[in-house]
Amino acid sequence: MNEKFFDLSREKQDRMINGALEIFAKNGYRHASTDDMVKAVGISKGLWFHYFGSKEGIYVFVYDYCAKYMLLELSTIIDETRKDYFERIRQIALTKTRVYRNYPYLEMFLDRAAQETEETVAAQIAESRQIYETRIENLLRTTEIESVSDKMRREQIKKILDYSIKGIFIESIQQKIDSENVYREIQAYIELMKDMTQNLP
Repeated sequence: MNEKFFDLSREKQDRMINGALEIFAKNGYRHASTDDMVKAVGISKGLWFHYFGSKEGIYVFVYDYCAKYMLLELSTIIDETRKDYFERIRQIALTKTRVYRNYPYLEMFLDRAAQETEETVAAQIAESRQIYETRIENLLRTTEIESVSDKMRREQIKKILDYSIKGIFIESIQQKIDSENVYREIQAYIELMKDMTQNLP
């Protein structure tokens, strides 16, 4: 990673990061093409590698950048005194939709990177990945759905909501839906699931 990358304008940095995120999110590391990245961004391949060195260098940089960016944004929004699960999910969703404004593929990329099996990069992102995933796990571990006593049902509700939110983000990227409407839809699903739990044992 060439530190001169940070001398570029913010607009150009974000354009290059978003170009890499889109291709990696859609294809994974092995099948991602740097040719597609430079085409999406509109710069020369030589300049691209001048800053990142290799496809591996690009991947490791964007993962580390995205994990830190998301954790920083979470730190400004999450209220850890609120222990209700639905409220915590709402706060996380608010964070992710704000991030979505600048980096639409960031969430999809992080989800896909969590399944990355390519050893050349998996080992290099392991530390950043552990820090990021542990923080997310801790944010959720300290909350609960108090209105539902059955543990299995609580876990099923959490899984349904998690899958629903992931699906909304994917659909939003495909249909180019703006962040405000993405958040409103996610919030509606959270409220629906919360209302449904009121009648469960």
